[in-house]
Amino acid sequence: MTLAAFIPLLLSVPVWFGFWRINRKRGWFTIGEVIFWNVIILILIQLLLLRWF
Repeated sequence: MTLAAFIPLLLSVPVWFGFWRINRKRGWFTIGEVIFWNVIILILIQLLLLRWF
């Protein structure tokens, strides 16, 4: 396993943190929805990286 495999995971951390901060202030989403949207973003990041590598 190379370090490139961890790039999508590391890129999804700020997305999750951003969703969590917005949700803490607004209360729009449940924690399950925050996790769901983070997984969607992670999949999109992985698909973009697969196109480049």
